[in-house]
Amino acid sequence: MILRTERLILEDWQGSEWMALRPIAQDPEVMRYITGGIPWTDGKIQSFIERQVKLYAEHGYCRWKLTEQSTGEVIGFCGPGSWRDAGEPEIGWWLARRCWGRGLATEAARAALRDTFERVRLDRLISVAMPANSASRRIMEKLGLRFEATFESEGTPLVRYAIDRATYELNTTAV
Repeated sequence: MILRTERLILEDWQGSEWMALRPIAQDPEVMRYITGGIPWTDGKIQSFIERQVKLYAEHGYCRWKLTEQSTGEVIGFCGPGSWRDAGEPEIGWWLARRCWGRGLATEAARAALRDTFERVRLDRLISVAMPANSASRRIMEKLGLRFEATFESEGTPLVRYAIDRATYELNTTAV
């Protein structure tokens, strides 16, 4: 399965591709709002990719590998996956720092959201972020997700946004 946007290719991962995510998952600045800046270990990166492969095989969606069309370089991921023990799928994204501020996360998230509701036919998605992560919160709002709650997980304050398929469909027909 491959999704294409104007500048990106979104596709499922192969287990051997974990090294492509390594520079991103080990950049403390990328990880600032994920782990408080603590880089992921190689084992954690491998486990993450294995979960995406399994999730796609079982459910037809995953946190898609993002490749920049112009360079062929893996620049991150975007799409629905599982977030900790939340009972519903969570759409999320990570981008290499050099790609920030170019609208690529929003572009990728729009494609992933469309696929999630139109092809996969999920009924609802959440998105979770640290309150200070204003860039991710802006993306959530651009996608039509609405603020639902402030909560705490593992001692970290977080916010949850959500969108259901009916709201998504209403938003896309109104445009």
